[in-house]
Amino acid sequence: MLQHTMTKRKTLIIACFGIALGLCIGTVLKNYRALEIVKRCSMRPTNLKSPNEIIGLNDEDTIQNSQRNLVFVGVMTAKNFIEGRARAVYDTWGKEVPGRIAFFSSEGSYSDELPVVGLKNVDDRYPPQKKSFMMLYYMFEHYIDRFEWFIRADDDVYMEPDKLERFLRSIDSSKPQFIGQAGKGNSEEFGLLSLEFDENFCMGGPGVILSSETLRRVAPHIPTCLKNLYSTHEDVEVGRCVQKFAGIPCTWNYEMQYILRHNSSGRNAYTGKLKRKEIHNAITLHPIKQAPLMYRLHSYIQGLKAEELRQESLLLHRDIKRMAKYLDVPDDSTYMLPSVSPGAIPEKDTGKRHFEDHNILVAYVTQMNQTEFTYRYH
Repeated sequence: MLQHTMTKRKTLIIACFGIALGLCIGTVLKNYRALEIVKRCSMRPTNLKSPNEIIGLNDEDTIQNSQRNLVFVGVMTAKNFIEGRARAVYDTWGKEVPGRIAFFSSEGSYSDELPVVGLKNVDDRYPPQKKSFMMLYYMFEHYIDRFEWFIRADDDVYMEPDKLERFLRSIDSSKPQFIGQAGKGNSEEFGLLSLEFDENFCMGGPGVILSSETLRRVAPHIPTCLKNLYSTHEDVEVGRCVQKFAGIPCTWNYEMQYILRHNSSGRNAYTGKLKRKEIHNAITLHPIKQAPLMYRLHSYIQGLKAEELRQESLLLHRDIKRMAKYLDVPDDSTYMLPSVSPGAIPEKDTGKRHFEDHNILVAYVTQMNQTEFTYRYH
């Protein structure tokens, strides 16, 4: 009996000790968890920016009064690529876009230096179907009346902003437009994407361009499109959604494969010689899988632009020299030199050789017959 009582007491003591130990460990873990939460919260930005502040858009800037409201470029990226590929995009062509650019990543993504949008309830899993659709909806919700065009792009694409601007300004953005490199899937996928015989999609890699009217028609139906996915391909599903609710397919245009260029070499694309026709003619180039390759390509493109400017400058110098001859300006005149230093031209000069003296024009034109004048100047 005594032995039974001692065993019972011993068990009770051990149980109490176990409870006490468990409470201590629980308290420690709870405090550690609390410290982790506080630490994470302290790392988050305390001054959350508005959608306009993220992209540097002023409230008064509109399509009517600003040249920088032509296009909004949404670049899909991931947390792991923000400081690599996304930064390379922003450092090269991103800042030169004739509009604004933002990088769309998973919830909680943030950058002090890049315009990053962390999409709520979105992760970085592949394929990025939800990310793509929610990016389009974010564009619609915050910027639909602020830009004429919207582009869905990846973080491994290179764009030439000057060519892009000339191209977009030649098209009517008030009409539904869905522009890209059209596809129906490769030979292995053909018939497996649930596409009708007259349906296609814009390949996502080299970029997809939507007019504001297209986005306006599609965006309210994005929840429906997300609930009715027929394939794992994000660009196919976006194309299906646009076809159904905007009533237009991707542009059936052979030229698009050269304007919005996709290189099938994968990771080896654009790693070799850059002096090639496809690079010189394209508006977008895809894929650029490594950040150093993006900087290399940008440096080459900038070199081409510098060469074009030098050629244009040479032609202007020739025009100035030719006009100086027509205006009877002596070859040794300093007034017509393109490289004249500041202050070389006097503020007040009534001499007949001053380049602002209209008497030069009158004197010379009177010596020419009308036919010769028309031939030379028209």
